[in-house]
Amino acid sequence: MKVSKLKNAIVYKATLPGVDNINQHLAELPYSEIGDTEFIRYSFVENPITGEIVTPIVNGYAICLRIDEKIIPKPVIKKTVLERIASIEGRFGARISKIEKQQVIDTVKVDLCKQAFVKTSLIYALYQAEENLLMVNTTSKHYANVLCSMLVKVVGSIETKTIHISDVKNGLTTRLKSYIAGDSEAFDGFEVGSVMQLSRKAETKETIRYSADHHSVVSEIEESLNSGFSVDSIELYSDGASFVLTENFHFRRIDTKSSDANAEDDKAFVWRQAAGIDLFIMTGVINKLCKLLSYKEPEKEEQPEEV
Repeated sequence: MKVSKLKNAIVYKATLPGVDNINQHLAELPYSEIGDTEFIRYSFVENPITGEIVTPIVNGYAICLRIDEKIIPKPVIKKTVLERIASIEGRFGARISKIEKQQVIDTVKVDLCKQAFVKTSLIYALYQAEENLLMVNTTSKHYANVLCSMLVKVVGSIETKTIHISDVKNGLTTRLKSYIAGDSEAFDGFEVGSVMQLSRKAETKETIRYSADHHSVVSEIEESLNSGFSVDSIELYSDGASFVLTENFHFRRIDTKSSDANAEDDKAFVWRQAAGIDLFIMTGVINKLCKLLSYKEPEKEEQPEEV
């Protein structure tokens, strides 16, 4: 199984133990094969490229969470449940109760679980120790929260804060309007790329996507913004990286140009080096964006949702 470079990121402020301590904690949730009647199993595993549960990199480390999940399509569950209920009611000549129906549903799920296909995902995260930034390489808020929850489970108690900036959508929209109007400093420290998505809510949600050089469609973008459209996501460039920033302050399509390597190079060394570059560049990007969008740290500690 391949561990990809940092392509997406959901970012948290988190205070985690050092390399040696976190290594011991993650070993408390080792990999074992998912059981016949288990629907999902989480485990911290060795990085397939470096062979380490915790991979030290410059100014931090990388960790990997393995998720094994049974895939049972809902239509299959529904069809099987209806067939069993019909069979039971046919034998007894009467309808079964709600409690009995739920028992049938639970039994069907367990039976199907035993023969279900197992989907395996590997979610990795980079941690910047000095800035206390945890970057989870996923587009799924649920999976990001799962990783945080598993860290809480093995470490015991950690401080985590979602980087929440008030009204990112409005902030990006205001800056894009200024930029289109000729203010080259509207995205101070960032260049605007070609990819952006705008939307507005009327009777139904209207969405416009741009992927061409924005200089060639300035009038169209300006007209859309003046017609009530706002920014859902926008491609930005800074510090040698390109990425798409969403209204939720999530990062997608990250490219730090960190993965260039020769076939004969040591793969573990190359991976650590690339991860270190990703961590360094994206830490700078995140800090600059927090300043640009006026981020203020929350006063109260947040805990990741239970899974």
